[in-house]
Formats: sequence, structure tokens, C-alpha cells
Amino acid sequence: MRAIALACLAFAAADAAAVDTILHNGKVWTGDPGRPAATAIAIDAGRIVATGTDAAILELASKDTQRIDLKGHRVVPGINDAHTHITLGLPSVDIELPRDAGSAQVREAIAALPKTGDGWITADIGMEVLHDPAMRRAQLDALQPTRPLLLTGWTGHGMLVNSAAQKALGLSLEDVPAGGWLGRDASGAFDGRVYEYAQWSPRAGLPARPERLRRVIARDSDALLRLGVTSVQNMAIGTPLPDFIAAWKDTGTPLRLRAIRTPLARAPGQPPDHLDLPARDPARPSILVSGTKWILDGTPMERGAAMRAAYPDGGHGQLNFDQAGIEALLRETFARDDQPLLHVSGDATLAAVLDAMRATAPAAAWRALRPRIEHGEGLAPDLMARAGEFGIVLVQNPSHFMLPPPEAAYIDSHDLQPLADVLTAGIPLALGSDGPPSPWLNMMFAIAPASRPDQALTREQALRAYTAGSAFAEFSETEKGKIAPGHLADLAVLSQDVLDDAVPAQALPGTSSLLTLVDGKIAWRDPAF
Repeated sequence: MRAIALACLAFAAADAAAVDTILHNGKVWTGDPGRPAATAIAIDAGRIVATGTDAAILELASKDTQRIDLKGHRVVPGINDAHTHITLGLPSVDIELPRDAGSAQVREAIAALPKTGDGWITADIGMEVLHDPAMRRAQLDALQPTRPLLLTGWTGHGMLVNSAAQKALGLSLEDVPAGGWLGRDASGAFDGRVYEYAQWSPRAGLPARPERLRRVIARDSDALLRLGVTSVQNMAIGTPLPDFIAAWKDTGTPLRLRAIRTPLARAPGQPPDHLDLPARDPARPSILVSGTKWILDGTPMERGAAMRAAYPDGGHGQLNFDQAGIEALLRETFARDDQPLLHVSGDATLAAVLDAMRATAPAAAWRALRPRIEHGEGLAPDLMARAGEFGIVLVQNPSHFMLPPPEAAYIDSHDLQPLADVLTAGIPLALGSDGPPSPWLNMMFAIAPASRPDQALTREQALRAYTAGSAFAEFSETEKGKIAPGHLADLAVLSQDVLDDAVPAQALPGTSSLLTLVDGKIAWRDPAF
């Protein structure tokens, strides 16, 4: 890369060498507070060389330089989705049900399917169905006696199975995976309810399906590039990391990947599998392996998050691991100098984590590792200062703020699920989808969060969290998150100006990328652009 210093967005053309690519005639939001806006960008050898005015940047061109007219469109740093779950589900016949479908509607849909064959039957269900005592193993067996049936709560934390699925997954009351638990009926027998690691760990033993995995990765990465996403930080629950990385490479996708270890069937304190994987593969430097994800509780929706205040039914949820277990997993991660990524929904869970951090290492040492809290509904006001002391980075998911009022009532009444307050407290904020993948749909959610309207972000705050914030959350802030000299040339030219208030909030989900660059190369181009 040829380094070119810019002063006040101007420089002497005679001192500058020609560059590979120039984008001009645009509205560039650089994400760089010191130089926030430009109309043109110079790129060389996959890096940003300079930003500035059209006149200044075009002086860098030679006869071989590729020139791209941006036609006045908004340009932003490539979106870095800090929380994705691109992975392979069960081989199944999925039943499409509305989220508010009741037990009768679910039973009717299940009964309508053939009762013979060996294919899985899966569906997402609402919390009312998950908690319904009339939707247990015996009733499901009556509906589907031989085909494996798996009904997953829409939160992903808690599922119902029939006997065939219990057998296929190897579920047993005598051998429950660490961090999970199974429901029992009045006689003490397994009643079909499966929670937390008991629902995820068994899937690691199911047959690999590399061709289908490649199709899933190719489909999802193509969709993301069309939205202007250039990096994902992925937790492929249930897919062995080497298999996932091999499939990723086979697709040839230019999308950047941070592959995060997500141990299954492991007791806290035991190291995760595949520690021999290199952090960077010289042949594919766009793939990074780092970080270890642990899921410490459920969510408030199925009353699984561990909370200090009781739920309406009088329960408080529960931790997936006890205090000693949380300390053990943090100690093991710390010893490897690895970043912990912790699913923490409950405020009691976060308090337990902060106590465990204090017990295992000095606060300054934790700050160096940037421990991440995924979701963070439980980052209550009185825990903000303690979280800041230990360098907590919050990865928030805007779609989680769009709960219907009955589902959001508990969170709202206890001042949980912060967003804007996090920035006020000085806690680093990144955004990840953990659901609908469009960053522009999630921007709409972030600037008008239905369940916590007092926590609304500005458009620029949301965009910064999705770019520079996500880069900080993966230790890549010197290379990603800005359109600035020395940074990777990852950027998106958008179909509409998401930073212009004249574009209504409800129109933001219609945004797409007209041109997505990764490493300075065209990863997606709208044929009409």
C-alpha cells in the first residue's frame, strides 16, 4: 500500500502515486470523527489510501485506475454484524406457524403431517405453547408416534420433543449435558421439555451434511453482501468449527468471517475443542478464529434468564452454571488470553459474572480482553459502573426491542435492556442481528425501539455501533469500521441515504447495497448500478 498523508482533505498531487480504484461523486460517511465526510475515496492494494474531495482524489488516478461514479449515493463502511448464527439446522419438514399460534393450532398442524417416514418435523412455537402442560411428550407421541418431532421456543431457549426425537438426540435423565436440564412430570419421568445445553449439545453427534452446509453459507453470505454487510462474527452452534470453516472456504465467499468457538458438551473449566486451529489461515486471511462463547442463562421470554426480581409466576429463572462453574469457565478462557463472549440476559446472571471476574483476575486484566455480554437485557442501571470497571463490551440486538407489549412488560417494568444509556455510561456498544439479518431493518428498530422508546439511538449512533463498535468488539478497530487511510477497503454504496431524516424510519428496511466492496474488490454489484 502506498501511504498518502492528507491535511484538511487536500494534498499535492505531484507527491502522490496512482491508485487502483477511485470512487467519486458520493456522500461518504467515513465513521472517522476527525474527518467525518468526503465525496471521494482512493483505494490501493485492498486498503483505503485517502478520502477527500473529488478534485483532490481524482488527481491520484492514472490511465489504469478504475473510476467508479457513485452518482451521489451514500457510502458507509462495510457493516460488521457482531452476532450471527449461520449454521446447519436439523434435516426437517418445517411447519410455518405464526408466533402467537396457540396449542390447538400447533397440534392441528402436526397431526396433518404424515405419521410415517424418517424425516424430522420441526417448528418454532410461542411461549404459551412451551409452557402448556398439555404439550408434553405423551401428547406429542400421540400426534407423531414414530417421526422425530421438535418444537423450539422462538427465543431458541427451550424446546419440546416426542419420544422419537428424544431417542434420536440421545436425551436421558441419567446423562444431562452440563449447562442444561430436562423437564420432569409428577412421577419424575422425562416429560419432553429440554432446556439450554441439553437442547444444543446432542446435535453435535448428528451426521455431518457438508453439501447442505455449503448451500446455507452461500445463500446467507450472498444475502448479506447484497445488504452491505462485509464481516460477520459467527457462532455456529452445533457445527464443529473445522467443518464450518472448510465449508466456508469451499463456497469462496468474500464475506469476512470471525469464527467463534462455542463449546458444547463441555463442563466449565474444560478447554474447548479445536484449539489447534490457527487464528489466521495465510491462504484465507479474511477468516479469523478467536473468542469463546458461553451461554449462561436463557431469556426473560421463557422465564429462563436469572433475575433478581421475580417473574409473574414467582420464579427467578436460573443460571446454566453455578457460581463456581462461571468462575471456572472464565478462568480457563482468561488463561488462554482469549476473549469471552457471554450470553447474559438476566441481571442476576450479570451480577454473578461480575463477581466471578473479580474472583479470577484484576479488573485491568479483564479490560484488556474486552469481555463481551451478548444481548445484555440484564445490564441494569445499578450494574453499569461495575460493567465499565471490567471493560464489558455490550453486543446488543435491535430486534429484541420489538416485543409485543405483553412480552415486554417484565423488561419494561424493571428498567432492563439498555441501549442509549450504554453509550451515556461509556460502555462500548456493538450491534448484531441475532435474527433478521438486515442492518437497515435493525437500524429502524434501534432508532425507534418499541419496548424501550427511551433507549432510542440516533441513526449515526446505530451506524457507528454496526461498524466501528463491532470492529472494537473483535479487536479489529485499526482495520475495520471506518473509511480512513490504512483501513481495509470494505464499504457499501447504499440505495438510499440512511442518515437523511428525510428518508422515513419505516423506509429504512428497503435499503440495499448497490455496490459492496471487500478488500477493495467488488463482492456484489447491483446490475442496475
